[in-house]
Amino acid sequence: MDKKEKNRGLFSLLIILQVFFLILQNNPSNADEPWGIQIEREDGTDGLRRCKICGRILNIGHIHMDAEGIVKNHLKNNLTDMNIPFIENKGTGRYIHILLYRFIERKGGNLAVDRPASVGFHIHLFDKDNILKRVYVFEETQQALSENVLSIGKFLRRRARWITASELAEEGIYNGLLILQEELK
Repeated sequence: MDKKEKNRGLFSLLIILQVFFLILQNNPSNADEPWGIQIEREDGTDGLRRCKICGRILNIGHIHMDAEGIVKNHLKNNLTDMNIPFIENKGTGRYIHILLYRFIERKGGNLAVDRPASVGFHIHLFDKDNILKRVYVFEETQQALSENVLSIGKFLRRRARWITASELAEEGIYNGLLILQEELK
């Protein structure tokens, strides 16, 4: 075997190894690994602050004392409905981190309120190397149809009533998971 044939063989082997490693990178072995769940609250006085995870602006508000449990249950239910495996805690692999910074319950009933429900949170997706992959921001205070006619679709989906903070959070989590669904599979 001459030198040219040895170099061609070595070059071919290197090409095969590169293709093999590219395939491994595009098909991560943790695809079947369950997602960890971490819910955190950002307490403080009302006002603006930067998210310590992604740097986006937070409009801090009151957080109901049961908010983390409510949000965690909605997250678990939606992950189950979407057939996305998860574990109860952060774990050692990839995980979903929700930073809850506002969860204000409505004051009033289904047909009239003195204060509407208001919810704000970020969903952060972290990979196995603890690197932030994606962020979904949800921040909404329900408005009357007369304040925003363009929200007629939401108004009808909500059956023309004022919803609770729990229902508002559930909407946000569901919409966030739909948007992040590709990364979660």
